[in-house]
Amino acid sequence: MVELESERDLRLKKVRELQGKGINPYPATSHRTSTVEEFILNFKKGARKKTENTLNGRLRLKRAHGKIAFGQLQDATGTLQLAFSEEELGDKYKPLLDLFDVGDIIEVTGIPFLTQKKEQSLLVQGGHLLSKAIAPLPDKWKGIQDEEIRYRKRYIDMIMNPELREMFRKKSVFWNSMRQFLLAEGFMEVETPVLENTPGGADAQPFITHHNALDIDVYLRISMGELWQKRLMVAGLEKTFEIGRQFRNEGLSPEHLQDYTQMEFYYGYADYNVTMELVERLYKHVIHETFGTQQFSIRGFDIDFSGEWKKLDYRQAILDDIGIDILEATNDELRAKTVALGIKLEKNAGRGRMMDYLWKQVRKKVAGPVFLINHPVEVSPLAKRKEDDPRLVERYQVIIAGSELGNGYSELNDPIDQDSRFSEQAKLREAGDTEAQMHDQEFVEALEHGMPPTSGFGLSERLFSFLMDVPIKEAVLFPLLRPKQAAKPVETSTKQANTGPDASLEPFEAGISRENAKKLVFEHVKDENLRRHMLATESIMRALGEHFKAASPDAWAIAGLLHDIDYETVEPEKHSLVGSDMLEEHNLHQLIIDAVREHNPAHGLVPNTLLSKTLLTLETLTGLILASTFVRPDKKIASVKVSSVKKKFKDKSFAAGVPRDLIVQAEEMIGLTLEESITICLEAMKKDADELGL
Repeated sequence: MVELESERDLRLKKVRELQGKGINPYPATSHRTSTVEEFILNFKKGARKKTENTLNGRLRLKRAHGKIAFGQLQDATGTLQLAFSEEELGDKYKPLLDLFDVGDIIEVTGIPFLTQKKEQSLLVQGGHLLSKAIAPLPDKWKGIQDEEIRYRKRYIDMIMNPELREMFRKKSVFWNSMRQFLLAEGFMEVETPVLENTPGGADAQPFITHHNALDIDVYLRISMGELWQKRLMVAGLEKTFEIGRQFRNEGLSPEHLQDYTQMEFYYGYADYNVTMELVERLYKHVIHETFGTQQFSIRGFDIDFSGEWKKLDYRQAILDDIGIDILEATNDELRAKTVALGIKLEKNAGRGRMMDYLWKQVRKKVAGPVFLINHPVEVSPLAKRKEDDPRLVERYQVIIAGSELGNGYSELNDPIDQDSRFSEQAKLREAGDTEAQMHDQEFVEALEHGMPPTSGFGLSERLFSFLMDVPIKEAVLFPLLRPKQAAKPVETSTKQANTGPDASLEPFEAGISRENAKKLVFEHVKDENLRRHMLATESIMRALGEHFKAASPDAWAIAGLLHDIDYETVEPEKHSLVGSDMLEEHNLHQLIIDAVREHNPAHGLVPNTLLSKTLLTLETLTGLILASTFVRPDKKIASVKVSSVKKKFKDKSFAAGVPRDLIVQAEEMIGLTLEESITICLEAMKKDADELGL
């Protein structure tokens, strides 16, 4: 049997043939005379005389119709139809068409041409390669369907989706219009250290790295140089700003990343009322320059930025919505209210943290844009206290579509007060709050030299993602992903469909301890029977991982334990999709996230690993085994036999909700017969009978 050559092989052959003829398929020089946009603009102006034009770009389409062919050229400014005519090209017609493949970077020379359908085109008179594309592009209409591949091969995604390229053009306008606005307002752009001895300016967990030359551990900054820019206020600079990257070693979510772009400015001899007015003008300017409108639909809210922005009182908003006065309530009362609302609270959470959790329950209902004001001092360790009520600070946050999308305040410039607040934060860190701020003694010393009244403000690229109404990860050019894991073929004791390389058989860390995974279960799952099913699935997945000689059976077990984490809280059609997103926020390994996402057959997702296939086909087998246990006189799993479960499997009226057809697929998908599957799973559950209450 003759093996057909792949598209890539055919293109490689062309490269070799060209090189054999002395033609370089990757020349360094091009001779462009106009962009696609310029060509079309001149065409519209009536410049259709036979002026020769040379254009460069990627060939996105090619279709031949006998003695004429059409292509589509794409450059950074737009797309243009190319017309190839045998009458015009003569003997060069077929060689030129054969030379060019879709995806190639080409240079073509020709004259303006209007087709019979009145489409502005370039009639090609000659051309050559600038870069031969060896790997073909995805199908034009389907593009890249897999989300991870889209992020991993962002360059292809942008080739296929001009809307994506346009979004990043807007993002460039977004930051540049902000920069120009601040410069026009008299601010000076500065650069402050990215590596710090003491991370400050925010409540966040930093990344730690080692500085070899100094032999010290340092931190990646968690703010845009807040404490450094304040030092510049001490130094006599009165208006500064910085736009750059900052880093927080925290969880992923549709609204949060660990490294992202932030802007912060500091304004000497100004208070928070002055910068609040400035910020409203800044937002309106940047939004207009970037999008040309002030009306948006964001996260289900219809929002108009053009009117006067209202103010919302922090304390009153919580009192009106939740019914607790956070300033008068005791710590025990705050804790009781958070628990009553189902909020997960750290054991060592301080008063400020509890207030913040309560506010977040209110925040998600606020459309905005509004300025949230009158924050308690406990949630704002760097803001200046209000003179008329020292329990509150001169702070504001921009609230849009239920989220905080900007933060500013009158900066604390009292060195004694600042030292005291740092000390309180240090106590919280010692008690286990890893996000509490560190004590920066050098900054306190700077304040002792006198810092003028100052107001600062910061916003991140999360604002842009909200204005685009996309998850923040989508609005990042190259979001951080786990590296691809090399996988090796693993021999197993039984036949299995997946005998090739499989990453789930290689060593990997779950990304969460068993103790914390179990806490998640008890936090999100209240039904005892569902908890038992999840614990049983943990048992069988560990045993199945061991059976298939997986290097990390405990990680397989975690996938089983967490697979139904969202079952009680979402509609059936969203089950497993929401759960996998939850696990992504907790930084679990992608293999586990994929297995959880793919285990609900209703979504029709194709499982790609043995871990995913095993969870998909056999997690419901625990239901049959549990049902078989509960009909026993002693209700003990120890007395359940494989033959009994197998017999009840054939009785479709027994435990009718258990999908037999899915369990049967285990033989084809993972190479286990029904008897083998029941044997492994039953023995695993017997081993963990005490924890399962069986």
